[in-house]
Amino acid sequence: MKRTILNAKVLANLTCTMLLSSATFAYAGAAVVTNSDQTQQLSQEYGQMTPTAVSETTWRAISNWSTDSVSLLEFIADNDEEFELERYVDVLIRDYRDGDVVAQFQALDKTVLDLWSQAMDEASYEDNFLFTRYAAQYKPALFDQWLKNNRALTLAEYLQQQSPQLYETWYNEHAAPKRKGLSVLEYDKTLPSEVYAELKDLLNKLPLGGERSQCACQMITPLTSSGHVVTNYPSSPSNWSDYSSDDSGLSKHKLDFKTTAYGAFHSGDGERWSKHKVYGYDSSINHNSSEFYVKMLCADTNGYDCNQSNTCSGNLEVRGTYAARFHVTGQAKKIWSKATNSHSADGAKFAVDLPGAAPEIVLFNKAGGAAMSYNTGWDINSVLGALKAALGITAAIVSDNPGSLLDGQLASDLITNIAGMITRSGNEATVNSTMRARFDSSDVSPFMLQPNEVYHFTLDSNARVKARGYGGYSDSHFEYGSSGAIMYAANQFTCASGVTPPLPTGLWFYADQSGPDSIASLRSDVETWLSMQLNKPVSAGQSQGLVH
Repeated sequence: MKRTILNAKVLANLTCTMLLSSATFAYAGAAVVTNSDQTQQLSQEYGQMTPTAVSETTWRAISNWSTDSVSLLEFIADNDEEFELERYVDVLIRDYRDGDVVAQFQALDKTVLDLWSQAMDEASYEDNFLFTRYAAQYKPALFDQWLKNNRALTLAEYLQQQSPQLYETWYNEHAAPKRKGLSVLEYDKTLPSEVYAELKDLLNKLPLGGERSQCACQMITPLTSSGHVVTNYPSSPSNWSDYSSDDSGLSKHKLDFKTTAYGAFHSGDGERWSKHKVYGYDSSINHNSSEFYVKMLCADTNGYDCNQSNTCSGNLEVRGTYAARFHVTGQAKKIWSKATNSHSADGAKFAVDLPGAAPEIVLFNKAGGAAMSYNTGWDINSVLGALKAALGITAAIVSDNPGSLLDGQLASDLITNIAGMITRSGNEATVNSTMRARFDSSDVSPFMLQPNEVYHFTLDSNARVKARGYGGYSDSHFEYGSSGAIMYAANQFTCASGVTPPLPTGLWFYADQSGPDSIASLRSDVETWLSMQLNKPVSAGQSQGLVH
């Protein structure tokens, strides 16, 4: 539920509106609806903070202030103090009947077991214990929510009481400045003056409608040279070529290969031919990426963490799509021609690094490709093998179903580990295929957005091409291209009294690099999804942007 804080100015506006509405009612009932809508709009807008894009240096300052250099869980593990964690978990669950703990977690999030398929086989006390340890490490935001619901001690509070020396060592050497009660303005005496000034402006920012509360929350995103979404891509297309001839001027072989990319979405197009000699080409394109950060900054005007009970929380909805297109051809049908092959593959991994010690969570991870071969001993799966290693794909290679989204009956919609390659043999062959992957938190459940924490999402892609031929004449053509989008919507904020909530915020990035999806269809996907999440029309004419 959204909370609004009203001052005298807005109360006067609302009172005036209500009086006008009452007067109008005597003449035309339809006008009451319009004025009621206006009153509701003023009420919803008041007290909400618009999102802010900050410089990279200011973003680093805010992140360093918020984030522990080493989490308490990591510190315990690094110092072989896991028995303290076990004692803590034992204290947490000693009063629960078998199965109570997992039932409470599932009431908060039905997908809580997505990383532990054997949980609660017997619903024993030991299962409760192991599950609680699992939740503390792999579901930190959900674990914190469970602690609050049960008014239970946090790990930090427990260690302060039971192992103060261990806690003090971590607190003094590794804890974030915000945990120590330091202001974001004062914790680093070496902050450049321009960063200090930007932080001051940020902290003194007023919400829509009037004065801010003592504590105010706003969505923060870094603004880099590549925009709101950090992208890694060549500034110009890359071209590679090779050519040779003999003393008489007769050509022996030739290769032309060009690549281009925008963020994680990339393309490659190559042609190889040779006469009377063996000639091959093998190249991995490592790697392209797009990433975005999500942070809800909650602080007072002096830069101190609000430190209020349940300051503010919200839903973080996330969507990522990746589609790749493959095309290969080969010809070795002239006299003396012996062999030719042509391979093209591409894969992508979408993952999130959540706050705390939880490991990276893979949201989708998939590769696909196309290959043709004739009289060659090359392993057609070796191309995908390189991508599997680079992207961490562990599933067996299976046939792809072009046009599908989440392939297969998976145990969890959160993780998609599928790779596929379409192949064809013959002295002249053409192969076309498509691979698609998608993650949408709307299909499962939103991430829980906590104040002063950093959420980091990354879409990484790798591609590989491979071709070879020999004999009288052999020709190989290989290409790939990808397209897709990443986006988020932060909404459904619930804030304590005296806390100004942030304005619901969306961010997007889309690109087409000779992929199967057009810019128009990608834009439509972004606008449809964000409009639904933010409950307002969204225009996404640019390839990336921030909206509230």
